[in-house]
Amino acid sequence: MIYSVNFCDMTEKLNPLVVCKYLEDMGWRKFPFKRDDVNVYQFLGEQLYQVRIPMDRDMKDYRESMFSAINTIAEVENRSVERVMLYLLNPSTDILKLRLEKQEQVPGNITFDDAIRLYENAKKLIAATALDVINPKKIHYGRIDEKVQQFLNQCRFGQTEIGSYVVSVVCPFAELSNEDGYRQLSIFSEEEECANSLTRKVTNKLMDNVAIIKANIDQGNLEYLASASCDISANFFEALNGLNLEYSNTTLEFIAEWSPVVKINRSENSIIRVNNDYYQPIEHVVNCIREVTNEQTEIIGKIRQLKAAPSVDKREKGTIIVVYLNEDSKARSVSVTLSKEDYDEAVSAHKLGKTVKIVGNLEMIRGKARIEDGIFSVYE
Repeated sequence: MIYSVNFCDMTEKLNPLVVCKYLEDMGWRKFPFKRDDVNVYQFLGEQLYQVRIPMDRDMKDYRESMFSAINTIAEVENRSVERVMLYLLNPSTDILKLRLEKQEQVPGNITFDDAIRLYENAKKLIAATALDVINPKKIHYGRIDEKVQQFLNQCRFGQTEIGSYVVSVVCPFAELSNEDGYRQLSIFSEEEECANSLTRKVTNKLMDNVAIIKANIDQGNLEYLASASCDISANFFEALNGLNLEYSNTTLEFIAEWSPVVKINRSENSIIRVNNDYYQPIEHVVNCIREVTNEQTEIIGKIRQLKAAPSVDKREKGTIIVVYLNEDSKARSVSVTLSKEDYDEAVSAHKLGKTVKIVGNLEMIRGKARIEDGIFSVYE
């Protein structure tokens, strides 16, 4: 780590019930013990391992006993204490790691600009993947769907690692249901439920998307990536390129650390590396998608400008410029052509400062958004 962490002290944050459930899911067997405040588990590998899990946080030797157990678990799994602790502190999660390597990079350090771009676009990449899972489109316009926003709100950035700069995104398992809406799952949920959750769908698709993009660029199939047959959105491509790939001598590694207790429905792609060589092909794909893309979309915003023939008698159509917030809550504008009747209503709405809603086919031409003959209404 790039700074000191006292893992023994951190054991006070562990839930002993979670640790016990984890051991049972990983094949440890509970051994009968006369004390109620301690659970004993054994694991038979190349040799017999045994751990004692203190069940009462007020026990005098709670930290030392739990830390000793964590060290034994790490030895059995051939993983670092850090990784075992990371999972037990974030049970029922998939963890996505983005490792940035640059030639001039000092181990464990990163410039402000690089860090800001990395974290912002990591969030955009997760959001674009979730949108592609819930509502596949070649371009996602407008603000982020509420369900996707709820999912993003549960994700957390973990600590970085020395040797390069690693962003760890902790993604807790959650599901969407018609009755409950967004529902958080836990380590006590059924494995199949977690395996088919929104979280696992998102982490699987993110890794698969990067693998598909790399493979098709390697094979020269850029047309496929830009086509409607490919269910990867322009938003995903843009976020991927935004992860500092535009700089030379830059390599980005995607690492998926699947929840160890959810062993089914995992992507075959766990580690993928892309570098600066892929930046221009990805940019070309984005430009192809956005050159002329028709999407039925809904925009809610305020009218900034009105354009029409000065003479009302000769007026057949009118154009309004609507300002709205995109998925990143940034102001964007779209030019909308309306019929005379709708334009007259738009004039009144503009005078009163009312919010309006436009539904129609949004075209992106040379980076400018336009809707022809959209359905106009005053948003109440």
